[in-house]
Amino acid sequence: MITLKICRPTITWILFVTLTVISSGATIWQSLPDTDLPPGGDPWPRQITAQGATIQVYQPQLDRWAGNRLEAYAAIAIQDQDSHDRTYGVIWFTARTEVDKVNRLVTLDDFKLTRRNFPSLPNNGSQYEQAFQGNMPSMRTIPLDLLETSLSTAAAVEVQKTFQLNNEAPNIIFSSTPAVLALIDGQPVLRPVGSNLQKVINTHALVIFDPSKQLFYLALMDGWMEAPDIAGPWSPAKHAPTIALDRLKRTTEASGQNQDLGNPEQSLEKAYDDGDAPGVYVSTVPAELLLTRGQPQFTPIPGTALLYVENSGNDIFMDNFNQMFYVLVAGRWFTSNSLQNGSWAYVPGPDLPSDFAEIPAYSPKAGVLVSVPGTPQAKEALLANQIPQTATISRSAAKLDVTYYGVPALRPIEGTNLQYAVNTVIPVIYVPGGNYYAVQNAVWFQSSSAAGPWAVATLVPSVIYAIPPSCPIHYATYAYVYGFTPTSVFVGYTPGYYGTVVSSDGVVVYGTGWNYPSYVGAQGWVPAPYTYGVGAAFSWSEAAGWGLGFGLGMAIDSTCSPWWGPVSGWGWGAATPAWGWGGYGGAAAANVYGRWGNTAYARTRAAWANPYTGNYRTGTAVSGYNPTTRRSYRGAGGTVSNAYTGNYAAEAREATYNAKTGVVHGGAAGVAGNAHTGESVSGSRGFSYNTSTGNGVAHAGNDLYADHDGNIYKASPNSGWQQRDGQGWRNWSGSNSMRSSMDSWQSARSLGDQRWGNFHSGGWGGSFGGGGWADRGRWGGGGFGGLDHGGFGDFRGGGGFRR
Repeated sequence: MITLKICRPTITWILFVTLTVISSGATIWQSLPDTDLPPGGDPWPRQITAQGATIQVYQPQLDRWAGNRLEAYAAIAIQDQDSHDRTYGVIWFTARTEVDKVNRLVTLDDFKLTRRNFPSLPNNGSQYEQAFQGNMPSMRTIPLDLLETSLSTAAAVEVQKTFQLNNEAPNIIFSSTPAVLALIDGQPVLRPVGSNLQKVINTHALVIFDPSKQLFYLALMDGWMEAPDIAGPWSPAKHAPTIALDRLKRTTEASGQNQDLGNPEQSLEKAYDDGDAPGVYVSTVPAELLLTRGQPQFTPIPGTALLYVENSGNDIFMDNFNQMFYVLVAGRWFTSNSLQNGSWAYVPGPDLPSDFAEIPAYSPKAGVLVSVPGTPQAKEALLANQIPQTATISRSAAKLDVTYYGVPALRPIEGTNLQYAVNTVIPVIYVPGGNYYAVQNAVWFQSSSAAGPWAVATLVPSVIYAIPPSCPIHYATYAYVYGFTPTSVFVGYTPGYYGTVVSSDGVVVYGTGWNYPSYVGAQGWVPAPYTYGVGAAFSWSEAAGWGLGFGLGMAIDSTCSPWWGPVSGWGWGAATPAWGWGGYGGAAAANVYGRWGNTAYARTRAAWANPYTGNYRTGTAVSGYNPTTRRSYRGAGGTVSNAYTGNYAAEAREATYNAKTGVVHGGAAGVAGNAHTGESVSGSRGFSYNTSTGNGVAHAGNDLYADHDGNIYKASPNSGWQQRDGQGWRNWSGSNSMRSSMDSWQSARSLGDQRWGNFHSGGWGGSFGGGGWADRGRWGGGGFGGLDHGGFGDFRGGGGFRR
């Protein structure tokens, strides 16, 4: 008989497990307390007992992680309790991974031991084989950060497909005064909406046309702007049909069709009185808005010839060497000889000035390193971009209904023999042979008819994954089916489902760059995915890694898809707050599967929150006044909401840096959703990192490593690397390549341990609170607390939001 004993700390936690019950052909998912393991499991090494011996399992090292299958190996130390002899070995295993990016946890299922190596034990350690078989409790749950950082050392990293994208520069608009941008999907299309008024239907902003006055009206903050032409000039509406317009505003907002630009709680009239009213830009072509608070203020980046604009939330640089300006938009670089009136041109990765790769990791602009080909940060982004969010979906409970504007209208997909439906917000694909496939909330469905009925798909034809980025439903190719049982299907999606793409330069960008034609019919408008105009940006920090965020661009205060601006409650003053969202994945770590509800979605067993009620607590909203700048600030902490009813708000947080202490605090939040449906989910993160003390250290004792040949090594602070042989530990000096690999193991383990510790114990959105945030480029102390502790810092305390 084998007894397994798991070492636990004194704090009690609940780990939820999934129980499958078969009743009348339906699968019901229940939540039951299993153990009192902390989230992420015990620190490594983890300890079990078997055959009268104490077995220590060290943190696994990855061979490969593709889809939802993990191949890894782990160093093992076994101490016999009678003889006190200590022997070492290695086990190799495979497992199916359930990834929970919201809580940064991975659960291992279907654990299979594939090999073991215990050279000093009889029969290669066969007496302990049963301890390493099945779903080992000690290996069940692993923090995602540990696996993600270890992936960089894997012998076989999954190669991601790169694409030749459309990199034509958008219309880049620069403003040194407050401004907002509204995108119209091509030339305005008008439809009657009552009261002798017409609405522009091919935009998410609310734009009304009054034929009697030949004036356009645009909803801004709590008021209206007017213009004789859609391009402007826009000015406050002084004689607008206010009653009729306000009635339309309430109707369209309630239906989710349109939203105001700016913060609807802010007074437009007062903003004009104070001289703070934003200018209005309306564009019928792809556009991006760059904002500075006053004239650009340039700050040098040490060790380079670069200067960056510090009074902006955008990534704006000037190269002193060639006197050219560079901006980073949606992960792409554009250059011009003038910031205000320049003609912008795309800069391929190899043509980017080499100084961009020399930006220090501690710089406020370190986030742009993920968009500089060949940098460690760009490589880390590639790794993070390949890790899927996974789920187990009930085949009987998940349902799909597709609504078309009229009869299904199919259009050929370039380079394939496929067709897709253009007059529905759900991607519907016709595969020759009579089968239709559709994807909603990252779950695939199949039908013999475009009208349905639809059943959960257990296999997706490979030809679908050849849909090129020139097609507006390319994002559907990032949702996968990994396997199935008679009752369930194992599914997953990578951040590409939210709009990321790997360019031919080998970096992760947002959007394909194509200006897709949208569908506008008599019954409605189907918007196409956007690349520009949503302030999409990536971030990176040593403490939190890579992530995706969105800034300002179009209508604000929405919970629509990321294709047009998932920012809530900040108004124009936030000026692209994407920096700081990105820690721990940012918007790309939101979990769209939660929208399926508790009857269809079996959430990962690693989740600390109750996945079956969907209730998540967040902070409260605060507001105040800054006497220094004479501007108000606002921080919306959110509400208690239910992920399955959809009644929740988007949120945003930024990062702060205290120059005196060297401590960086950050919060990350965002809304992400399906490109066509407008459905969205939210996620939140936080971190705290001291730039003065370095990266931190791994858990004490987690210093044993193995190689593919089964050799065991450890890092000694005094003697360097040592290897275990039959006589004990001896100093080791191997090849430079092997030493480099071992150093990488140690660095990855330390970094992953640090990030998990930061996420778990600090920053808003972590398990406990702490951290803080402020407007980009400003310092902050205190800050917005986590789920249980902390509070939003005010200006006298040195934290808080600042405009």
